[in-house]
Amino acid sequence: MEAYGFVHNSDEAIRLSQISLALTPEAMRAFAAFVARAAAEMARLGPDYDHVHWQDQPGWDQSWPDIQLTKVYPANGNGS
Repeated sequence: MEAYGFVHNSDEAIRLSQISLALTPEAMRAFAAFVARAAAEMARLGPDYDHVHWQDQPGWDQSWPDIQLTKVYPANGNGS
């Protein structure tokens, strides 16, 4: 597992060592449902899975940040 983030108004991803999410119980349940759906899709698609955005899922609130869940890519970046 790896974590990346973007500095506000930047297109360059940086690797993160820690993530903090401030959530209400309702938001935490919505996030957990999103992660569960993404895991099921990853298992179903296998190597064809790439990524999914929380903002494209049911229950996402426009005031929340988008969170993208991706497969782990090898260091050579070829996606296999």
